[in-house]
Amino acid sequence: MQDNGSTIAIETVEESEQLQSAIAGYIVYGFEILLVLILVGIAIYLFSSKRQKSVESPKYRMMEDDDDNDESK
Repeated sequence: MQDNGSTIAIETVEESEQLQSAIAGYIVYGFEILLVLILVGIAIYLFSSKRQKSVESPKYRMMEDDDDNDESK
């Protein structure tokens, strides 16, 4: 049996394909982690008490102003 290098070339092609698929997997995995972190950040921002107070305070101020105007009539 004579080895002319074709089996070595096939092995290196298979190894490079495996390496490329591993790199692609890490990229996809990293992107998924990034998306999860972004979603967690958005959830924390939306449900923070500081933001809720700033959103709700004008409503209560308007209600208080209406009460003041009703009493003066």
